[in-house]
Amino acid sequence: MRDVDTALSEIDRIRAQLAASTRFQGFTPAVAATTGLLALALAAVQAAGLDPSTTPVEMLVQWMLLAIICACLIGADAVVRARRLHRAMADTMINTTLRQFLPVGAAGTIVATVILLRAPAWAAILPGLWQLLIGIGILAALPALPRLLAWGAGWYFLVATASLLAGAGATDVSPWIMGLPFGIGQLLIAGLLHAAMREDRHG
Repeated sequence: MRDVDTALSEIDRIRAQLAASTRFQGFTPAVAATTGLLALALAAVQAAGLDPSTTPVEMLVQWMLLAIICACLIGADAVVRARRLHRAMADTMINTTLRQFLPVGAAGTIVATVILLRAPAWAAILPGLWQLLIGIGILAALPALPRLLAWGAGWYFLVATASLLAGAGATDVSPWIMGLPFGIGQLLIAGLLHAAMREDRHG
């Protein structure tokens, strides 16, 4: 029985190593572009002032809800696509990718909750912090993603710097300070994923 357990453990270890060294193909351009368009749409609605009584905190809560929706869309699409393309290794690759992204998502949620509940005067820096964490998340998962996505991480670091500078000391939150960086960033990610898929087909 001990030999069987050892063999199973060795198989799991080899599978984990293969998953870590194999490009994850669960992310698609269409879903990435959809999340970008949703971000631009929410920013446009908020900027139009359909509800003038909306506070900066309420505005950022709306962005948190949109982030959850986008994460669910990306996650569901990734699981379905991974099971089709990676077959037996799908679960291992999904778990490996989740372990890379989840800490960043958890950090963003914790920071947002603390600021919105205990220090709402600092709410204007949240968009920049979120953008910075997205860039970190992409870099953390980059070994399993197309190398072209490094440009997407670079975009998020660039706009995070600008957003943090704009938000420092600000008393109000512009919807575009979140909408434009994330919307354009996700459309850029979609284009990079499409280019990577073309390289795979023709390479």
